[in-house]
Parts: sequence; structure tokens; C-alpha cells
Amino acid sequence: MDVKLAVLADFASITREGKLNILGIFDQINPPVLPFRSPQMFLVSSISAEPTEIGREFQFEILLWDSDGNEVLAIEQPIQFAQPDRPGGQATTNVIIGLSNVPFERAADYVFYIRIGGEQRRRINLRVNEPRGESQS
Repeated sequence: MDVKLAVLADFASITREGKLNILGIFDQINPPVLPFRSPQMFLVSSISAEPTEIGREFQFEILLWDSDGNEVLAIEQPIQFAQPDRPGGQATTNVIIGLSNVPFERAADYVFYIRIGGEQRRRINLRVNEPRGESQS
């Protein structure tokens, strides 16, 4: 299994044809105040499977940790890889998770960990900056 793509974005969708649309990829947030709750963001990933993984269900987990190692958020859902359209083709699944009101208590580095089947597969770094106009401490 390979996580080919993992990003944070302002918006994402999948078309009827299976195309992944991503708008506004970012790795920093500039909040107006702290603490801050991010109104909306999307964690987007594209995952390819090995032939032995097709048709099996795996637990997909998102963990958000702050720079002190405290868990801020944990989400899990099952994913499954369908048979590819053509024999011998690669099986890919796209996962879009909408996140609302994610709390950020302070300016710091945060990390989203992506785990599949209990194994860490990817990480997405996110920097929350000091609000503009406030002094840096």
C-alpha cells in the first residue's frame, strides 16, 4: 500500500468519473486570533493498493498532534480497494475528510499522521502562525 498523495486543502471533491479535484493546498494557517478554531479544511489522500490488498477493508486513521505530542484530534473510518477497471491495473482509492472547527490553542507546528491498518503511512506538517499584530513570544 502506498499513500501517493496527502495534503490539506481549502476544498476537495471527487467527480463521477473518479477524478480528484483539490483547491487551495496549504501547510500554514494565519489565524486572526489565538486560540482559533479552523472553520473548514479538507485532508485529502490518494492511496494505491497491492493486488493482495484489493477487496480487503482497512482502518484509515487521522491523528492531529501538537508540537508537545498532545493529541488534538483523532478520526477513523474504514476504506476498501475495489477491483481495478482493467485486469492488472492499479487499484486506487481517494479519501477526502472534511474537518470543521479544529482547535488550535497556540502558534506552533502541528502534524497530521495518516495511519492505515495500524501503521503510520504519511504525515502532513501544518504551521499555525502568530496572529498578525501580536508580538512574538
